[in-house]
Amino acid sequence: MILDENHRMNMFSIYSYQIRIAVLGRATVHMAVLVCCLFVAPYSAEAQVKSQEQSRSKMQALPPAHRSAELEIQFHRAKMALASGNSLYEAKVRIDRVLKTIPEDVEALKLRSEILMKLGRMEEAIDDALFAVRIQPEDGEAQLLLCESALANTNLEMAKAALLAATNYISDQVEMLVRLSTCALSIGETPRAEALSRIAVAQHETDPRGHIQLARIFARSQRLEAAISVLDKMIERAIVTEHAVLNDPEFSSFYVSMRSR
Repeated sequence: MILDENHRMNMFSIYSYQIRIAVLGRATVHMAVLVCCLFVAPYSAEAQVKSQEQSRSKMQALPPAHRSAELEIQFHRAKMALASGNSLYEAKVRIDRVLKTIPEDVEALKLRSEILMKLGRMEEAIDDALFAVRIQPEDGEAQLLLCESALANTNLEMAKAALLAATNYISDQVEMLVRLSTCALSIGETPRAEALSRIAVAQHETDPRGHIQLARIFARSQRLEAAISVLDKMIERAIVTEHAVLNDPEFSSFYVSMRSR
């Protein structure tokens, strides 16, 4: 009971976290090293990737947080408030109630990180995403949120490390792949951004998001003919309309003039 109380009072205590790992028996010495690096040392891309590679085969995800019926309602209402785009403060209040009771609820941490980014509170968003990653390093969405919040806070080293980790754990969700591709493009890793968008296109052929992302990558790297080819194929296959392409500021700037040549 004493250990459990101390853990609640000092969530970010390295020693309490290591004791918890030892009690649960769900992590290895490598995981303890990774936690120490994340809490104490600067967030090094090389250090994180090496630690994750060493421990990946042995790590197990913690069991999902058990929410009461009331907290489950608060969680889903927070998600709805975020989705509406007009009730961010309501979303924050509701998800705070969940995390006050279950501080290690990874899904709630991810949701609050996203809410905080929408509110422009990037450092707090990083804190929640980073804590979620510490609890479940193999959660690709948590790594993605860490990448996005770190980028928004101009922490490129942290963003690059999270991008590498997220790439390993997100493979079949078009929204996540496109967001990862956008992060890679923002960091300046154009080949990785293109590869991720091509995966999105290959796995979701009729979803316009992967195609549009690929066209944007081509446009921003001045491969305009390749961008036009992607856009033309989407129009031919009725994935998007020509009207939508012409109404996109980035595409309209070159689409008509290049095609008329």
